[in-house]
Amino acid sequence: MKKLISNARSSRVVPVISLGEFLLVPIQIDLDDRTVGLLQQQILEELENTRAQAVIIDVRMVDVIDSYISYTISETAAMARLMGCRTVLCGIQPPVALTLAQMGVMLQDIIVARDLEHALLVAGSQSGVG
Repeated sequence: MKKLISNARSSRVVPVISLGEFLLVPIQIDLDDRTVGLLQQQILEELENTRAQAVIIDVRMVDVIDSYISYTISETAAMARLMGCRTVLCGIQPPVALTLAQMGVMLQDIIVARDLEHALLVAGSQSGVG
């Protein structure tokens, strides 16, 4: 039984903080193909277990977002939208923004905010749906 519990806990990639009708996902680790897949699974499980109206993914501590990671984040947002939840991405650092723009990455089903404060405002506004 202990092994099952420790395996369940090990699938948590980052803490997920419930803030009223929002879920805050502060990413403070380096993302790679494996961890972004686990993160996607974790977010979807949290959405299934809560009545969150928006998930805010804070990437201000993330130095690298490649095409696969951006694709997986977009895919997660599309899945969240199908579950009735908006996704707000905040804290993209200038080098990451430059890389994503140069690669032509389009973050679909995602609202982008400058920082966490802006993300909370956008997530709470009906005009932010999109």
